Amino acid sequence: MSEEGLFSMKSSNLIRWSGLAAAVAGTLFIVINLTALLSSSFGQGSLGLLIRNVVSPVGGTLLVLGLTGLYARQSEASGVVGPIGFLFALFGTVLALAGNAWANLLAYFGWALFGVSSLQARVYPPAAAILLIIGALIAAPFSILLAGASPILVYMGVAASIVFNGAVAWLGLALFSGRGVAAGHTPKGE
Repeated sequence: MSEEGLFSMKSSNLIRWSGLAAAVAGTLFIVINLTALLSSSFGQGSLGLLIRNVVSPVGGTLLVLGLTGLYARQSEASGVVGPIGFLFALFGTVLALAGNAWANLLAYFGWALFGVSSLQARVYPPAAAILLIIGALIAAPFSILLAGASPILVYMGVAASIVFNGAVAWLGLALFSGRGVAAGHTPKGE
């Protein structure tokens, strides 16, 4: 096997495994949201805070790795919106993980654009891309408004975040399993 063929095989495996990273990240953030919601509802705020502080950095790292693979899989077919959405989502996510609350808006906007580019590229299940767009656009304002918000706003924000993270997990599973490619559609270079 040539060195070029070996490299291609290795990079496609890395992209595939990054799908698993995205799926695990989405799942971890759903668990974080549910735990925070349950612990605040039952007066166990310290448990939610502990889980968030321990699991969130791991989930964030996996999310960035997953985003990179999700984008790599569709990069050639995603048009102009693809790299813009990827960069906004990447930088917004990294800055949000570093503690910048306003970066969540950039991250969610980037993820929504990523969902639009996924619909254009037709690499992932369209329903997952649509959920990603909806989840990102609804979760974005809640990411800023939740400090000191009423319980109903907190519940709505958690629900939007669960939709968003569920879509990320779905996209990741589609990438990892290889079942997300539309029938008869193979992106360039595959």
